[in-house]
Amino acid sequence: MNLDALKEINTNNPEILEQSARDNNANESTVTGIALFAANNGYDSLTPPQKYHFDNCIRPLIEDVQCSGYNHECEEVPRECPATLDDQDLVEYYQNDGKYCESCEGQASSDAHSKESFMRD
Repeated sequence: MNLDALKEINTNNPEILEQSARDNNANESTVTGIALFAANNGYDSLTPPQKYHFDNCIRPLIEDVQCSGYNHECEEVPRECPATLDDQDLVEYYQNDGKYCESCEGQASSDAHSKESFMRD
């Protein structure tokens, strides 16, 4: 669980928490408040009802986050990536509106290089 990633979400991407609350039929203000409290005080300081909301709405955003997968611009069907992002990459993930796993990042870089080379020629 990456509480630094939660702080990043609280500060710069609160809409992610709000969407997670809506997706889980929870009150947005409640989830946002729990996220702020947990980021500053830790999971163990939450009450059982707060832990319920945390586990359902917040934890999936800061633990075992799945790579969104890389799709080449010419491919019509998106490819799913089974990889999980490393915890230490989650702050950067939320700072950059998403990040790829190592494998997808390598493919994206390779495609960008190929496109650049093609455009130069």
